[in-house]
Amino acid sequence: MRSFLARRVLYGIIAILGALLVIFVLSRLSGDPLDLYLDEYGGALAEETRERFRKELALDQPVVIQYVIWVGRYLRGQYGDSLIHQRPVLTVVQERFWTSIQLGVIAWTFGTILGVPLGIVSAVQRGRLLDYIARGIALVGQAAPVFWVGIMAILVFSGELEWLPSGTRGDGFAVRNYILPSIVLGWLPAAAYLRLTRSSMLEVLESEYVKFARAKGVDYNRVIWKHAFRNAVIPPLTLSGLILIGFINGTTVIETVFSWPGLGRVAVQAVQGNDFPLISAITFLTVVLYVVVVLTMDVLYAILDPRIRYA
Repeated sequence: MRSFLARRVLYGIIAILGALLVIFVLSRLSGDPLDLYLDEYGGALAEETRERFRKELALDQPVVIQYVIWVGRYLRGQYGDSLIHQRPVLTVVQERFWTSIQLGVIAWTFGTILGVPLGIVSAVQRGRLLDYIARGIALVGQAAPVFWVGIMAILVFSGELEWLPSGTRGDGFAVRNYILPSIVLGWLPAAAYLRLTRSSMLEVLESEYVKFARAKGVDYNRVIWKHAFRNAVIPPLTLSGLILIGFINGTTVIETVFSWPGLGRVAVQAVQGNDFPLISAITFLTVVLYVVVVLTMDVLYAILDPRIRYA
């Protein structure tokens, strides 16, 4: 297990360095990289000023030296200043990251709690009324556009009933502000959880060891939760990690519909405003999060499924 973890950590470091290399190469393919960092000046800088910035950014060094210096700054958290916000990139990302992670974790929890149990019930009650209801929920959840669901939720619960606010996070942590965006954001993953859990459970329920356990007279609930679900949990677990990372990094549609100050909206603004320092920092953060989550899921696989053993 230790050797496996060491290999996975090494692969993760290589992936992060590879992502940094891609970002670095893209910044050089677009022309003079100095223009990416000084875009707000509109090219009106004097040549002496441009040369001073070029030296500060180490752009007067050979390309290999530039990459080493650039990676060193990134690993130390020195991402420069945002061209749009005129503040350090790290400050902007930290502010928006926590608003996204709060909404993302709540939506992820809602989707998991709703989707996984419904998937189990649907598989156990295959061909019965509960199965058809659960499959109908999954169908609507995956077919209805997220932006439309969000707009309809605002129209009904904010406009007509006036139960909940129509958007914005507000100051502090007010539960009312999180209800609508969390449910709308978690609805699609809940449908995906439901379908995937149902398919995985049906496959396991038809296996020989489950049939043998039932033939021996093992309690039905014990068969479902200990034998069947534990062996069917790997696909939903894989999906959950990817969904969580997507939520944490910001879901642009939901953040736009509900005017949520998250990382997704900042990323779109950075792309539209050619804010390369902010774009590259968000990309780097995304890669790091994916590497950490994939490593965590690999460890959970071995804990949950005794058939998986790592040398």
